[in-house]
Amino acid sequence: MKDSQLWKVALDQLELRVSKGNFLTWFRNTNIKDRANGLVTIETQNPFAYEWLSKKYQPLILEILQGVDTTISDVRFSVASKTTERRIAKKNLRIVAQKNTPKLSATEPSLHQIASNTRRITSPSSIPLNKKYTFETFVVGTSNEIAHAACRAVAEHPGETYNPLFIYGGVGLGKTHLLQAVGNAVVAANPNFIVMYVASEKFANEFVESLREGTIQNFKKRYRDVDMFIIDDVQFFAGKDKTQEELFYTFNTLHNQNKQIILSSDRPPSAIPALQERLSSRLAAGMISDIKRPDYETRLAILEEKRDLRGIDIDADALSYIAKNIQSNVRELEGALNKVAAYYDLHHEKITLEYARRVLKDLIEKPQRKTVNANEIISAVSSYYNITPNELCGKSRKREIVRPRQVAMYILRRESNMSFPSIGEHFSGRDHTTAMHACEKIEKLIDNDEELSQEISFLRERIYA
Repeated sequence: MKDSQLWKVALDQLELRVSKGNFLTWFRNTNIKDRANGLVTIETQNPFAYEWLSKKYQPLILEILQGVDTTISDVRFSVASKTTERRIAKKNLRIVAQKNTPKLSATEPSLHQIASNTRRITSPSSIPLNKKYTFETFVVGTSNEIAHAACRAVAEHPGETYNPLFIYGGVGLGKTHLLQAVGNAVVAANPNFIVMYVASEKFANEFVESLREGTIQNFKKRYRDVDMFIIDDVQFFAGKDKTQEELFYTFNTLHNQNKQIILSSDRPPSAIPALQERLSSRLAAGMISDIKRPDYETRLAILEEKRDLRGIDIDADALSYIAKNIQSNVRELEGALNKVAAYYDLHHEKITLEYARRVLKDLIEKPQRKTVNANEIISAVSSYYNITPNELCGKSRKREIVRPRQVAMYILRRESNMSFPSIGEHFSGRDHTTAMHACEKIEKLIDNDEELSQEISFLRERIYA
């Protein structure tokens, strides 16, 4: 068996053994560089992928390769040169999960590039970068280490590594911090670099305004004459077809000029409802990385970082108490610390565990979850997937309706302990076996589908917000 055939068989099996996001992130643009005397050398696209495959996936890759060829005894990794990387990329586009994605091609002409010696850091339309958002002030843990490392790599080699870069995660977990940290790092290294950072809502509003006022060419020039395009919260574009079309053309123009594109959302591209397929494929064509809720160690490290920045004198036990009890997101964690820090600002006395307990009583000792009813859950799921409650509970068997309906049934069962017959009644009187099947299916999928698991986590946050 040829090396290319062996690796194609291995990739097919790896795609079934790892999540789609991890497969696209780590195994795209890889190939077998050499095979001799039982040793297989896998060529990766960059040092970051080399390190991650070596640490995390070497045993799995070896197991799969040995299942195909018993003479293989070991696996090692190497980093491809730029020329080799481009060759591998073109070859493997037919193999990985994005095999049906068409080649990027601008359907509109590229715009004139401003000379580097006259460039400004940001466009007048962009949101100024917050200087406090840097890599140095970002606390890295197991929940965000991949996203952090990817952003670091992009900041060091914009337009070359992970383009586009798509970061997703729940509210208050640090997406905006990382995106702006990239912009700040690039500008610090090259003040002539034009970084456009903008919120999706602002992009959409300016696009509509430019159409109304007949200034669309100025709008296009503003967003395409840049070196780096960073756009936050792209889930806002759901259902906005004209704005999606403009983003698609802007994406193509920038990508074809090797300009770096970074995006964020509260969910992966495939989970954004009413997003045009061609745009979704573009957003997923680079690296996708999620940020999860921080674990205890990361939460404690974040609190220690904030304590040192503010110069607060607080007991270690008090910090530990906050870290153990505020688990939802970084924003709430900082809010809790700010609340107890107010005591220090007033009295300049050390904050003790007892004081922290007393001040945060309303935050920590309140019931962890409010009581929710079926209508609230149905409304939250409908809103998340951009469908109406009537569509969700109706009789449609369209794929884009069936999956959200199964998710809603699963959440109803888990969060309200509702009986299967009662769940069926909420969905046009369906039989209880339909509700049982939906819950069992989602239960099984969650274990192997990280995107679905993340969706349900987001939904729970919305329901209990």
